[in-house]
Amino acid sequence: MSESLADGFEPVSFEQWSEAATKGDENVALMTLLENGVEAKWLYTPKDAIAPDPSGLPGKVPFVRGTRAGRHWQIRQEQTNPDRVRANAELLEDLNGNVNEFTLRFDQAAREGLAPGTPGFDAARGVDGIAISNLDHLSEVLEGVHLEMVRVALEAGAAAPAAAALLAAHWRETGISPEQARGSFRHDPLAALARTGQLAAEPEEVLARAGALAAETARDWPAARALAVETGIYVEAGATAGWELGIAIATGVEYLRAAVTAGLDPAVAASQIEFDLSVGPDQFLEMAKFRAIRRLWARVLEESGVDEADRHSPTYATTSARMISAVDPWVNMLRVTTAAFAAGTGGADGVTVTPFDRMIGQPGDLGRRIARNTQTILQDESSLGRIADPLAGSWYGEELTNELAQAGWERFREIEREGGALAALRSGLIATTLTGLADEREDDLNHRRRVMTGVNEFPMLGDDGAEPEMPDLSRVAADGERLLARPELSGLDRLAGADSDQWLATATSLASSGARVDEILAATAGETFSLPALNLRPDSAPFERLRRSAARHEQSGGERPQIFLACMGSIASHVNYANWAKSFFEVAGVETVPSGAVDSSEELASTLKAGGFDLVAVCAGKNQTPEAVSDLVRQLREAGASYVYMVNSTPELNEAAMAAGADELVKNGVNLSKVLTATLERLGVEVKS
Repeated sequence: MSESLADGFEPVSFEQWSEAATKGDENVALMTLLENGVEAKWLYTPKDAIAPDPSGLPGKVPFVRGTRAGRHWQIRQEQTNPDRVRANAELLEDLNGNVNEFTLRFDQAAREGLAPGTPGFDAARGVDGIAISNLDHLSEVLEGVHLEMVRVALEAGAAAPAAAALLAAHWRETGISPEQARGSFRHDPLAALARTGQLAAEPEEVLARAGALAAETARDWPAARALAVETGIYVEAGATAGWELGIAIATGVEYLRAAVTAGLDPAVAASQIEFDLSVGPDQFLEMAKFRAIRRLWARVLEESGVDEADRHSPTYATTSARMISAVDPWVNMLRVTTAAFAAGTGGADGVTVTPFDRMIGQPGDLGRRIARNTQTILQDESSLGRIADPLAGSWYGEELTNELAQAGWERFREIEREGGALAALRSGLIATTLTGLADEREDDLNHRRRVMTGVNEFPMLGDDGAEPEMPDLSRVAADGERLLARPELSGLDRLAGADSDQWLATATSLASSGARVDEILAATAGETFSLPALNLRPDSAPFERLRRSAARHEQSGGERPQIFLACMGSIASHVNYANWAKSFFEVAGVETVPSGAVDSSEELASTLKAGGFDLVAVCAGKNQTPEAVSDLVRQLREAGASYVYMVNSTPELNEAAMAAGADELVKNGVNLSKVLTATLERLGVEVKS
């Protein structure tokens, strides 16, 4: 088309637009606070352009525009089924369903290095992961998987080096050459320390070993990666995007230093590090975050003397555990879809989507299928994998990327002033800061400044149709006895004396001989180092606490928590107020019972008394009179209402209700947890975790 879309319209200046947008109120800031320190203007113009081409070209330093122009991102799926036979079947199904990378999450017993026969092993066996202790177990899970075709990633916490030995032994046993062995050992000792509060030796020693592991991996397994910087734990504890970036870069610098100290060239050391950022549902913020981390990391590598072409490390995304809820789990599909969209279009090299049913039990067939198909649809049906950096050139997108990069760099500098990522964990800087940020976020959720559909707004009561699948531990229950039946293994003492550049080779040889994860860990363990673990703060936690309390009350024989909605006037006049009240009270699992259109206060009071309701919320449309509202409140009280809420209406009606004896005015901006906890307690429900 040759005509301009603006033809026929008078030009509008920024000042004219601003006057209209603010309605002349000079106190309106024309911006929205996205998170701590990061703002978005209401309108961007050419004056906001940072530079003619601020982000460079796709595939070129500083890699703001990504490293995979014209290629799909990798679809990585996590496998957590404790039953090794089931895990293998699900893994093969995932690979046949378009997954091209996968993560094996080891169970709690393996991640914590618990030995069979010791307290806690049986209780931790098969919990939150696959029951893998030795090479036979791992081989059972990987039966039929062509590892020369797909990358396998490990999630083993502090036990990652031992898990790496099992994987390396499996490669050798199955004839996978070092050039074909595409794996990610994902050793991230600082994240393990932050999550569990423990390491099996002094942190400096663990970091030195991590660097040595990277050097040995680069030499002996050139297609594999040893280290990871995983930010999920920090985001779950409250990190904003700026702090997540700062912690990620600071942690990456710790590992880069350790690998260089172990003898690696900085460029090779960078190739041994895999970033895995947590991605949430704020589409543009998350897109900008992935662009920003590549810019920041390129700057670090530039200062490290790395050539332009090598100033990047693989950057993956995992949908944030903070946003996954057990309440109304179907809505999780919407959140992870937006998050996967943001990560993919933000240039992530690979994405892991959390199954929607992850929080209600073991992910089922539907949850896993939807998780992988979400990415397939985004890539193939929406063609997002073919697009290189759609945010490029957007005044908003470029400015947001710049803001996040600056915020992340400032947080990185703050951590470096503390002495680095380890020192910031030791001193409590990270824990204290994240606790404060989590408090702010929870306050936003409680006051609905931040909305979480299905959780703090528009909740669904009753059967949501989700069918939880409980983990089947029957086939791994006897693992402890079987593992103890193995004859004592000799040679484990070789690990403690192994040269640092031969540790993985020695551990791999022992794994081939039958050594268990816990034995490999114990052979090089020192004095346990401890500090307080970070406190996880899922977004839905305060509201799930209320919902669980209401459900327990009913399951233990108590009456279903209910509140009567006394609606005044026609449906058209009160429906908005009734719907607001429904969304408000049902957040806590309190069923709302609306009166519908009722002609008189006497009839409403009679209905309340006949239904045996103790609590009532008055829903009065703007067309009601103060006298009618006052009369209704008095009659409801006389009919037996022990507590009367007034749903926010006009100031005159609110004032009339409170003057007539209403107990509380509920409106947007009140603290949901505080008000609804008191509501449940008035209904005889004990609120506890």
